[in-house]
Amino acid sequence: MNWLVILLPIQGMIFVVWTFLMYRSLFRLRRRAVARSGQIFPGLSATLEAFGAFVTDPEFARDRRQLGWATVVMLASIGAFALTRT
Repeated sequence: MNWLVILLPIQGMIFVVWTFLMYRSLFRLRRRAVARSGQIFPGLSATLEAFGAFVTDPEFARDRRQLGWATVVMLASIGAFALTRT
């Protein structure tokens, strides 16, 4: 059986999940930066503070964990694809 027929749709679904998690995290970070700065378009300092909070704050622990696991699964599927092509 050709594993490519099975692996590519699975990779597509993994990528969709990873993309959803990434955009959800980015929108949460933007919301935080807007709330902290009080402006519709937060400046560089508010944006950098939000990214720093994503790395350290317990508020974003679930997002970091989910995004990390999705990244690991995506990289594993890429590795599996590379192994089937050799």
